[in-house]
Amino acid sequence: MWLNQRVSENFHKEYAIEEKILDVRGENILEIFKSKQFGQIAIINETQVLLERFVFMQSELIAHIGACCLPLDNKNTEQTKTGSFIESKLNSALVLGGFNLEIAYELLRHTMRVDFIQSDTKLLDSLISFLPHFQDVRTNPDFHLYEKAIELKKNAYQLIIHQSVPSIYEIEGMDRILEPYGVLIATLPHPYLQIEQCSDALLAFGKVFEIVMPFFIPFSPFDHQTFVFASHTTHPLANLWLQKCDMIEGLQFYNADMHQAAFTLPTYLAKTLKGIIKN
Repeated sequence: MWLNQRVSENFHKEYAIEEKILDVRGENILEIFKSKQFGQIAIINETQVLLERFVFMQSELIAHIGACCLPLDNKNTEQTKTGSFIESKLNSALVLGGFNLEIAYELLRHTMRVDFIQSDTKLLDSLISFLPHFQDVRTNPDFHLYEKAIELKKNAYQLIIHQSVPSIYEIEGMDRILEPYGVLIATLPHPYLQIEQCSDALLAFGKVFEIVMPFFIPFSPFDHQTFVFASHTTHPLANLWLQKCDMIEGLQFYNADMHQAAFTLPTYLAKTLKGIIKN
């Protein structure tokens, strides 16, 4: 059997599958298929595709590209009246707009507090056998699941990751809860397939942020997604901490070279997006 994914109006991807092993329908739709080449294939709302065999690529890249550009000391400090400094709280990350808990797993490697927003807990729990570190994340004391943004405590986040393409209103809202040096990463329409939509999305980020740079998963034939790195002061290349990259153990994909390669654009695309990208 063949499974079709509609990426854009004129572009589809096909996967050879053996059978459907799970179908969950409610607030969202989750279908999981068995595949010889990719392991399980999860389709969410008939648009988002997660490949069990390669889910680590996206998860590692977008988590560590953001976290490895934050200040090296991942704990905030407060000065007491006597002049001494004490540790106050962990840096915080917010993840929303999707179901991939592996992103949270990668962020927890940085000893961060991770707040995850997802109202469809039925679908999320259905991924328990699909996501390899599902239980590790859900039982981690620094991981907190919220159904709605209104439930969040009034924190200022150092890193926000949006797994979908946000609207300008969402961008403005996330900026209000982001530290001045913080980083926002979000999904973009693919510039090869939807150049007008991608340009419009980058322009929306550019109305709010001083640094707006798209990036891809390098050398991956299995993922068509594009992302944006947005910040007021933190630059994804100039502020990369190599010490952080070197300290992360057990990675399968991310490293400092992949980090830098992710922001390399083909000449024609760099020309097309000139004046829209802000670096």
